[in-house]
Amino acid sequence: MLANFFDGLTDLVYVADLETHDLLYANAACRQRFRIADLAGKKCHKVFHDSDTPCEACSLQPSRRRDQVYLPHLNAHFKIYEAFAPWKGRKARLLIARETTPQVRARQLLRRERGVESLIAHCSRLLAEDSGSPYTLVLQVLEEIGLYLEADRCSVFEIRDQQASNTHEWMREDISRLRDSQLDLPESAYADWLPRLRRGEILQLDGVRFGAGQASGDSVRLQDISSFLIAPLMVSGRLTGFLEVENPTRSRVEEARTTLAAISTFMAATIERFHLLNTLEHHSRHDPLTGLGNRHAFQHDVQHISSPGGAVVILEVNGLKKINEIHGIQHGDDMLIRLAGLLGDMEAGAHPYRLNGGEFALLWNYVGKDVFYETVRRMQVILSGALDFSAAVGGYRLTDGEAPLTAYTRAEAEMFANKKAFYRHRESGRYRPEGDHILELARPGVLERMLAEGNFLTYWQPKFKVADRRLCGVEVLIRLRKDGRLVPPDQFIPLLESLHRCHLLDFFAFEEACRHLRAWLDEGRAVVPVATNFSRHTFVMPDFLEQLERIRDRYAIPLELLQVEITESADSREHERVQAMSRRLADCGYHLAIDDFGVAHANLATLAEVDFSVLKLDKRLISSLEDNPRLPKLLHMLIMASHNLSITTVAEGVERDRQLDILAGLGCQEVQGYLLAHPQPVEEFQQRLPLSATPDAPAGTDSPCSASA
Repeated sequence: MLANFFDGLTDLVYVADLETHDLLYANAACRQRFRIADLAGKKCHKVFHDSDTPCEACSLQPSRRRDQVYLPHLNAHFKIYEAFAPWKGRKARLLIARETTPQVRARQLLRRERGVESLIAHCSRLLAEDSGSPYTLVLQVLEEIGLYLEADRCSVFEIRDQQASNTHEWMREDISRLRDSQLDLPESAYADWLPRLRRGEILQLDGVRFGAGQASGDSVRLQDISSFLIAPLMVSGRLTGFLEVENPTRSRVEEARTTLAAISTFMAATIERFHLLNTLEHHSRHDPLTGLGNRHAFQHDVQHISSPGGAVVILEVNGLKKINEIHGIQHGDDMLIRLAGLLGDMEAGAHPYRLNGGEFALLWNYVGKDVFYETVRRMQVILSGALDFSAAVGGYRLTDGEAPLTAYTRAEAEMFANKKAFYRHRESGRYRPEGDHILELARPGVLERMLAEGNFLTYWQPKFKVADRRLCGVEVLIRLRKDGRLVPPDQFIPLLESLHRCHLLDFFAFEEACRHLRAWLDEGRAVVPVATNFSRHTFVMPDFLEQLERIRDRYAIPLELLQVEITESADSREHERVQAMSRRLADCGYHLAIDDFGVAHANLATLAEVDFSVLKLDKRLISSLEDNPRLPKLLHMLIMASHNLSITTVAEGVERDRQLDILAGLGCQEVQGYLLAHPQPVEEFQQRLPLSATPDAPAGTDSPCSASA
């Protein structure tokens, strides 16, 4: 009964098994159109698409319907209606296809009847509309032109930087979209057209296609293009691109010239308007100097952060007006650009903004608590003034139920409090431009690259016996060579310590010490012990001793020629780890020294708890030695206590004979400072090491313990 009903329809109807794709039924119209004599053994994809594999559409869920298909071997379009139901006990797909090709042809005929004037008026109205995006409007106009001219494809190419880019494209439904349908053409591909296009001519080109005359392997658009129509897109007498029509109906070419000449003018204006709107939108949200989001973008974005978890950091450069006055606005702008780059690399997921002048912000839609507070801490250290360039920093992370703007107001309040503290306590408005260069060290990979390229040098600070001014040791110092000048360590060490990156420099200095010691031993020079300073972050690394031993073993340096220096600290969290590592080093035979003792965090308990062999008195104590009558008495007590503990005392920063005389009277054993020798390049220091009669034999590692102990 149902089959008889379908046989009476002019629509094409068939039923296919959903799993095996066997053709179960086809009505009379379908059998006649596809010349089906017998259904037995027929697969639907083979009959209708001449394909050996099932159609992609057959894998779609029943809720997803195909609206239209085009069958090229029939040159016809069909509207599709589908249903899924049992058919004689099998799961089946019922498909009804109604041909729509006559409807398409009727639309084309109607457009022809409208005539060129109607088409131009219609397209002009479309391009003038305010509703919809300019991009969509241009595509609609390309479709109108293509259907009217019965063309295969209509495209817009925009010319930028001597290249034409395919930015808009319409194609006839039965033409497959090729991989290379979106082209970027070098100027050489259309150079011959340029003079005529700039004169406003409409070009008709037969028997050519894009890619002709170019290198082998360049893309071409279609395999069967017999003709082009090319219309220039002109804005204020300037060629901005061209409109291209492929394979238009030859009988309508003259009409096409008139059509394209008129429509291309409106189209060029619309595309230009589109770019102007995009430019205005970009400038409305971005800072022109740094390229970061501006205050307008920040005020919009901050209202959409999550609660809890959204966060804001506000920072403002201190003394920007003074920097501009002293060094010029261009210098200040360059500094802000570098700072913007630093913020962009600060933390993944954080969006940077420049709010105004020297005021910047970082914004997280969501960030973990630990990550946020570690980032704020890192920023505060980097921008605290250690580089002679500082910024006030404040941050806030939302808790549950807080409004998004709360993060901004709380962060800004904290920043202003930080700024007040800066102006209350700053010593001067002095600014040194090397701080900008040092900021680069915070970028990933920069420190490693600069070490590999030899930008870091070792300078050697000799130490002398107080009694006879005899050379008794040397300390390895690090200098950064930047733009032909040397940058002292107090300009870059604080930044690297704050980033926990100082270990790279520390081990570099230690290896340089071992490398030169090995060379001097092999030459038979009278070497002295070499001290290397280590950051506390490096010293408490779990594998610190293992790394030292690997380097020492590589060069076979005796332990008595090496000294490890660390700076004392008030950080009680590290105290136990420092003690543990100190004991391991002492057990292995390393000599340990406390550097810069006596000013920042004087702690006599350190001398009793940790097995140090050298105590270095901070140069700030030595500089006050002549003017403060109480200081010699205190130093005498400290030096005597050190002697009783078999700890050698070394005075740093000795610059005057009177200081040396006082230290000799106090019993200090060793000194270093400008009075006796400046830090010097290794070649210069080497001259202080005389050659012995015969070179020493290679020294053993003589370590009494395993590095893994």
